[in-house]
Amino acid sequence: MSVDIEKNAGARVKSPHHKAERGSRGPHAKTSAQGESPYTIKSIDGAIAHLEVAITVDDDMAVFGRRYWIDRVQQIALTPGILQSQVHRLNHLLGQLADERPGT
Repeated sequence: MSVDIEKNAGARVKSPHHKAERGSRGPHAKTSAQGESPYTIKSIDGAIAHLEVAITVDDDMAVFGRRYWIDRVQQIALTPGILQSQVHRLNHLLGQLADERPGT
């Protein structure tokens, strides 16, 4: 699987009503608007750290499955203002997910 987060990083425009649109669903809820991240530049490092641990713990993809984790990584990548170091961490996670055995 080859998903290049770098190409899309920084190409997003944050809605002026971003927080209002999210409501009380929290930072981990999937947004209804495609191409929008529920994360902010302040919350993204915590979200990436959480995925780094969670993906390691769910190493056989038995709990959520590979597609769920890939979607979460890609969702975080949509965060406006993402830094190159964060892009690198997300690409590393995608690489880990791509290296897992097929069928999960």
